[in-house]
Amino acid sequence: MDLGKILLVLLAFTHPSMSTGNPPVTDADVARLSGLLEDLASRYGDVNDKVTTNQVTIRSLEATLNRLVSDNAQLKASVSLLEEAASQKAQLQDISQRLAAMEASNFKPKEPDTPCSLPFTEVFGRCVYADSSKSGTWEDVRQHCRTMDSDLVIIQSADFMWHLIRHLQETGRDRGGYWVGGYRKSDTATFQWVDGSAMKMGTPFWGYMNDYKNQQPYDGYNEIYVCIFDRGHFFFHSCGNVDNMRPICQRK
Repeated sequence: MDLGKILLVLLAFTHPSMSTGNPPVTDADVARLSGLLEDLASRYGDVNDKVTTNQVTIRSLEATLNRLVSDNAQLKASVSLLEEAASQKAQLQDISQRLAAMEASNFKPKEPDTPCSLPFTEVFGRCVYADSSKSGTWEDVRQHCRTMDSDLVIIQSADFMWHLIRHLQETGRDRGGYWVGGYRKSDTATFQWVDGSAMKMGTPFWGYMNDYKNQQPYDGYNEIYVCIFDRGHFFFHSCGNVDNMRPICQRK
């Protein structure tokens, strides 16, 4: 039953035939009141629809807000990851630049402090002299180098070793053997250079023994000095103190 019919029932109870002292209610009054109630009911329905629509909108806004909060958290996490990645990239670039500088310094020959004077020749930044006219034991030829204000050559890089061998080949001095400035105090001691620095062991410096299975140095028979020779392709070999090797001197 709608509100208009409810009002008609209520008005029936207030009809003059059932009550006294009240003015009679006309059909026009009933119609007018019925119209007002219907208008109120219509407005209530509109308001209710708007409230429902607003509730839906509020829920949608809340969902959007929650999504934005979540997206913002993800964005902050992404920004943090990007910043960390940028920092790591900068560190890698710094390391790469340092390595490049180190490689450049390792492969670039150091210029001699003073120009090499005869009989010394500049080889990869060193002043060296392969004296093919002098031979003797390791101690003998070392003393010979010292008389020229030099010492037996120190070979600490494969680049210098390669250039030194090329120098021997280009000057026709690549026959026989030479003493270099490496030695040890006993058959089992550690090899070192004449300046006290440790010698690098293994490839690419040391050659192989006669069986081509084991790499030099050989432990035993007082082979405590380091020589290079043509039959060994000028790789390092431990040698006894023979007297047929020549010196390669290096100016200090």
